[in-house]
Amino acid sequence: MELNNSIGYKIKTIREEKGLNQNQLVDMLLEKNIRISRETLSKIENDNRTVSAIELAGICDMLGVSYDTFFNEINKNEDLTTLFRKKGKFSDETIEEIEVLQDMIKIFINQERIFNNEYNPKKREPLWKDF
Repeated sequence: MELNNSIGYKIKTIREEKGLNQNQLVDMLLEKNIRISRETLSKIENDNRTVSAIELAGICDMLGVSYDTFFNEINKNEDLTTLFRKKGKFSDETIEEIEVLQDMIKIFINQERIFNNEYNPKKREPLWKDF
């Protein structure tokens, strides 16, 4: 993965754009009961450690960005699972976990749309009308 497309690089860039240093972000995460050290955040930002889904959720919340900010590499016809399979560096177990995470993210996005009255499902004819 190119450094400028990595999640860690994007976290660092957004954090700096918000005028926060690593210690400040770590303190903000601690308020959300997400305990990582400044050193751990540094490793994440330098791609020497992966970020967990819980950590990423907290970072997104603290930085005021959505998950898709970190996954904009995905085109409309591709999902996270496909993207990670293309990278070729992940075990089948990791790919399965990514599928679960992706489904959870989709559910959260849909729940937010429902909450904000932005969800407009397609109207379908009742199944019994076909008979």
